[in-house]
Amino acid sequence: MEKGKIRKLQKDLSDELRMVEEYFIKSAEENTEKHISDYLELEPSYNGSYICADLFKETFKEYSNSIESRMKFAEIVHNSAAVLSDELFHKMASSGKMKKCIFLSGVPGAGKSFLIQSLYLSGEIDKETMVFEGDISSPSILEKMDFAKKNNLDLYIIIVNPTIELAQRNAIERHFELGRGASCELMARIMSKIPFALEQIKQLFPNIELGIYNKNSNYDIELVYGFDNISCLNQGNYEELLSKLQYYREMILNERNNISEGIYAR
Repeated sequence: MEKGKIRKLQKDLSDELRMVEEYFIKSAEENTEKHISDYLELEPSYNGSYICADLFKETFKEYSNSIESRMKFAEIVHNSAAVLSDELFHKMASSGKMKKCIFLSGVPGAGKSFLIQSLYLSGEIDKETMVFEGDISSPSILEKMDFAKKNNLDLYIIIVNPTIELAQRNAIERHFELGRGASCELMARIMSKIPFALEQIKQLFPNIELGIYNKNSNYDIELVYGFDNISCLNQGNYEELLSKLQYYREMILNERNNISEGIYAR
């Protein structure tokens, strides 16, 4: 990997966190193939056919050591993991072994990883299909779609679309269980941009296929097909979504505190 490809976070960090961030960047740049090799060994990667920046973080031992280290280092390792996932994407898409590429997206807490693992286990995703998980509104997605198309891969999109409350519940649960959280601001930004991003993608890639998994709960899931159903993804603008997410976050955290207090009172 070329040096300087990984950006540092544009925010104030403690000396310790800045030092660890620089270590992660150096490791990704100088040991790219080792990180990719370690990633291929991870069972949820399905030999690298499932590409996800969050899963790439597991190749950094300093991050994956504990829940505490995950919480502490999740933000500063993200750019390194994202660039590594980009490296693997281009390698897999140009390998000649793949015929299809699914772009998987949705708000943090949607249950994307769980869904895709279920599709792998059921055999609905075969060995000639690769999956890239990422923010569908990111400009880099368009470059990846164009690269996959030029390598003769059929293009598909899967959007996992939970209710706002369910997304927040899952995000909070993931924070406490795995150390991987998401801010209300990030969640609102992604949710608000998805419908518009899909409209743009449809114009640029008219033959791409879309499937939307609408979720009222983690077990009540409805699959709809086609760009005619984009309207179901519109749950409000950024400000509306942010307000609702903040409301549910406070409600859910209060519920957790009440349960904890009840347990300790016994």
